[in-house]
Amino acid sequence: MSAMNGSGVSTRARGRLIGCCMALALVLSALVFAPVSANALEPKTTTYVALGDSISFGYTQERFNNHYPTESPSYFEEGFTNGFAKDLSKSSELGKGVRLVNDACPGETSNGLIGENPLVLGEASTEGYAEIEQKPEEVYNLWYGGYQGLGDWHPCKYTYQSHLPLHNGGYISGGKEVSQLEEALASITSKTSEVKAITINIGSNDELAGITQCKDEVFYEYATKGKSEYGPSPESATVGCIEKASKEVLVPHIVKNLDDIIGVLEAGGYKGPIILLGFYNPDSFVLGGSDALQVGTNEAVEAYVVAAHPSNVTFANPFPVFNAGETAAKEQKSICKYTEMCNPNVQVAGGKPVGKDGDIHPTVAGYKALAKLVNEAYLANPAK
Repeated sequence: MSAMNGSGVSTRARGRLIGCCMALALVLSALVFAPVSANALEPKTTTYVALGDSISFGYTQERFNNHYPTESPSYFEEGFTNGFAKDLSKSSELGKGVRLVNDACPGETSNGLIGENPLVLGEASTEGYAEIEQKPEEVYNLWYGGYQGLGDWHPCKYTYQSHLPLHNGGYISGGKEVSQLEEALASITSKTSEVKAITINIGSNDELAGITQCKDEVFYEYATKGKSEYGPSPESATVGCIEKASKEVLVPHIVKNLDDIIGVLEAGGYKGPIILLGFYNPDSFVLGGSDALQVGTNEAVEAYVVAAHPSNVTFANPFPVFNAGETAAKEQKSICKYTEMCNPNVQVAGGKPVGKDGDIHPTVAGYKALAKLVNEAYLANPAK
């Protein structure tokens, strides 16, 4: 990711944070959520807050399908967050009784995790709930049409659009939408909750939206012009578009939002351990060249986010585990072991490679591997 521009990300985030700290204090005093509604006289509980997307939620497509439409969050409690919470309860520093507050939302983007409240660095959405911009190219591509673009800051469409429940209830306070970041701030400032660890995994859905957008664009180019500016064939053009978008738009966007999220948590008074969970690549053999892009994304997060917060942020990188192997065959074996890509019950119709184009989410073994990596990063965290 050499195309990224050094310290500019952190400088912008810090500048915005200085301007919002006073307003943030007012927001915190007004927030009233389920995690902080208990009697203030009760002793504080030790709390671990999980922020993120479907991976923090513990999601798998097969389990969703098996229980639909009664999608109780209790069906998704074998994720890495549950495993890490158990590890925390075993630690000598925290002891038993660590409470997991899982704010994660399947499908969440880095924008959605922040939300629309400008006092926590959110922005007003320029795209609607429908997750479709009604661009001409999307008319041509019914399979890929519709995606949550970078102008959509609505939080948690899993709840608001699909009306599906979350582990931690939902994001409504006073009739208004509340983001995961605002929920986390409420836990941090609670008089009955002492937050001792925060995990964050976010950005994969930003990447998926970018991939979908490139597929739309290339489809439209070939449908209207018979060629693409990104490559000599639809396949190579899609990869070329994704490479360009990743380096110039997506990765800088993810990095900036992660830096903002951490900055807001710190400005809200949290000084404890934050563990960032990085990215693996389930699409190694579905999308050519994607391994290098995912490695670059992890490197950028370490270089521009983790390095900017050395006192309390550590990084858990799943790529060397999920994509392990000196050969293509060995890497494919790792992907099949740690993700649902090879699960015969969730294959994409016409997918390639055949039988190995399923669900990108971790298997039970994959979630356990993530929990181990996160716990190792926690143990290495200087703020522990």
